[in-house]
Amino acid sequence: MYFIIRCPGGCRTFTYVDRFQKWKLCPFCGHAYEVAKVPVYLEVEDHHEAENIVKQMERHLHTTKKKDFSEEEKAELRRHYTAALRGRRHTAAN
Repeated sequence: MYFIIRCPGGCRTFTYVDRFQKWKLCPFCGHAYEVAKVPVYLEVEDHHEAENIVKQMERHLHTTKKKDFSEEEKAELRRHYTAALRGRRHTAAN
């Protein structure tokens, strides 16, 4: 499992970490922070998926000219991911 998080430093860049990782050094601004102290936007199964979702999240904020996702948007993101995950598992089981 990987957590999609956001740098609390000046750059506010989305990134991902292994769920057991304690600290993160932002590759963009160099800010070091404790993972447990930042909000988790989404939990995903693998790092390839995390990379793709991070790119999509950044693109969405850039396109909509927003600074962050609202609580409703975060909940919707989680619902969509959960539904997609269920669909993949259902398809794999058949």
